[in-house]
Amino acid sequence: MSKVKKRIIMSLLSTSVVAIYCISDPIIVKGQEVEYTDAIESTNVSENANFITINNEVENNNTNQSMSLENHLDKTVQEDNNNLDSTEKEYTPDYKIENVELEGEGLDITDELEPKIKAGSHTFIVKYSSNTPNNLQALVGISNNNTGKSDNYFDIFQRTNGELGSEIRESESKTNHLISRPAAVWGKNQKNEPVTNKIAFVSNVDTQTYSIYSNGTKIAESTVDKFKPINNISGINKYMLGGVDREGNTAFNFYGKIDLFEIYNQALPEEYLKEKTQITAPGKLIYKAGDSTGSNYFRIPVLYTFSNGRVFSAVDARYGGTHDFLNKINIATSYSDDLGETWSEPKLTMAFNDFANVPLDWPRDPKGRDLQISGGATYIDAAVVENPQNKEVIMMADVMPAGVSFRDALRNDSGFKDIQGKHYLKLKKEGDSDYNYTVREDGIIYDDRTNQKTEYKLEKDYTITKNGEYLEVEQYSVLFENNSKKEFHNGEMVNMSVFYKDALFKVAPTNYIGYVKSKDFGETWSELVLLPPLMGITRNSPYLGPGRGIVTKNNRLIFSSYTGKEVVYLYSDDNGQNWSSNVVSVPNGWSAETQMVELAPNVIQSYMRTNNGKIAFMTSTDNGNTWGEPKFLDFINNPKYGTQLSVINYSKKIDGKNVILLSTPNHTNGRRNGQIWIGLIDPKNNTVDWKYHKDVDYKDYGFSYSSLTELPNGDIGLFYEKFDSWARNELHMKNVTPYMSFTLKELIGKE
Repeated sequence: MSKVKKRIIMSLLSTSVVAIYCISDPIIVKGQEVEYTDAIESTNVSENANFITINNEVENNNTNQSMSLENHLDKTVQEDNNNLDSTEKEYTPDYKIENVELEGEGLDITDELEPKIKAGSHTFIVKYSSNTPNNLQALVGISNNNTGKSDNYFDIFQRTNGELGSEIRESESKTNHLISRPAAVWGKNQKNEPVTNKIAFVSNVDTQTYSIYSNGTKIAESTVDKFKPINNISGINKYMLGGVDREGNTAFNFYGKIDLFEIYNQALPEEYLKEKTQITAPGKLIYKAGDSTGSNYFRIPVLYTFSNGRVFSAVDARYGGTHDFLNKINIATSYSDDLGETWSEPKLTMAFNDFANVPLDWPRDPKGRDLQISGGATYIDAAVVENPQNKEVIMMADVMPAGVSFRDALRNDSGFKDIQGKHYLKLKKEGDSDYNYTVREDGIIYDDRTNQKTEYKLEKDYTITKNGEYLEVEQYSVLFENNSKKEFHNGEMVNMSVFYKDALFKVAPTNYIGYVKSKDFGETWSELVLLPPLMGITRNSPYLGPGRGIVTKNNRLIFSSYTGKEVVYLYSDDNGQNWSSNVVSVPNGWSAETQMVELAPNVIQSYMRTNNGKIAFMTSTDNGNTWGEPKFLDFINNPKYGTQLSVINYSKKIDGKNVILLSTPNHTNGRRNGQIWIGLIDPKNNTVDWKYHKDVDYKDYGFSYSSLTELPNGDIGLFYEKFDSWARNELHMKNVTPYMSFTLKELIGKE
């Protein structure tokens, strides 16, 4: 939106037709943005949704109506210029200081700042880099430094794990407000240099709210009882950068550089602060809160480089927070044709419509964070492979009917029936007590009691038609009122899927695996195909190991999956037309999310998550038909519950040897300390020498699920969860799945 209002000339042509003349400037009309070109635009406003409908405003004579509408638009544009598109409006700080380097001593700015800070609301903006990740460092501190008043202070702090927060404390009133979010800032970049972060803190007396922004994202907000304005803390007499003066001693010492510190005696607008705190970060966000996916939360990253040089990504778009189950989850995809510099607009490639795709701010407080969407049909945990024979891309995912979780899925039911040696998807009709129907050839739904066709058909997208007409159900939405969750029908009718809880026919409440295919490198995709019951008619499907499949030298396609006591290799020897399974027992209780690499022709290694904190690996020397006993990587130590990992082949030799790469956390206190390990293959005995490794960030920074790929130029792409996705206090955080890339020199310290 331009700051200067352009000339708008309007004339009323009839009670429903308006001519608008505007010179290349969008305007806002009743909350809708309308873009006009240099040409004169004329439209019937009752027929064009982009224009305000004014029929109820044009009931009197045309002259009055024309003047009224012109005045209305004049007023609207003027109001918009005043509010501005707050990202364009500039604000003048009441105090500003730049280029302060500190080594733990702090800088007293009391004389300069005290006369300038006023009563009321405040905004603090800090641009800084820390070169020593201490446990707790204060960027700014305002305090009462008298003896016995050590708890009278305000600070903005960061911790060694990337947490950013603020405290507002006063002993007399027993005020102790803490607002913070983990995984809020960057530590170091690909070259091991401290990253410059830019953050903002807002104390808003009008809304009784404290808010924090970091690097373009609003990361936390808290509306509190007994709100305490910063300047109302009793006895304030010290203002510091890089620490808090507590009883004459500098606490929470900061080490690094403060490039910029500003204070405003007002609460600046949200959109302005999101823009103001943007930085050039070491990583990019392919998927962002509130983007075209309609989701605020993302998990389970997937990365793959296609044969045409396109870098492809997929991710879980999660609508009910970051929960696995129960939730509403779709698979979103995006791709880059310029080595990961820019990415296509994300789209929902595997998606259900029983719940609206609307960004929800899921509660993060201990009481509200465990709330879940009760019944969304879900796609989860994608894995991708490209078949080099036909350039066809296959993407698999777990498919969960509404209300079915990992815990609830029937273990003794595949969801299919065996009829004369053929497997058909079985269905239960509303009101029945048994699965009396199956989906036969051409999608026709049969009544198995009579072996006769019904008037119903299952379409290729698993929606139901009756005599050629689509059946519909009313969509659900979710909202929060008075700290409680409400699910309700929203009035939107969508095609009825057999995976929806309100469907006339429903699949069995177990888990399935399905796949889609692309013949144009991820731009368009086929309809979903469910895998048949590869584990047998009386067993549910295994669960996919998210990430990527592999294609062996003899063109076998393999995806990995698991059951909790088995690794299940899903393979095809006919270009993905038919699939078989190879079940390999592992110790009971292993999550066994597995990723594979081919060390040599017919030699495959599988690396997997366990329940003992170790990464296990198994080797096959016959193209995956049989497998050796599990062994462990002795240099990786994670919590017992473990974490998914990524492992890929690398095309270049290092130290004269073929190479594989592995990404994983390596920390016993949570999913932290992300590392990329470089393994050199010994072809004599199919062993790997893990000779080099690269720390992605500081050791206490979060790092959970990840996916690696080799870029066309030989650099390494990494798409990962930059937070501890297991920790309860790190649930439901926005914009924490970055993509970044490393040169070979950055990984191993040499070309």
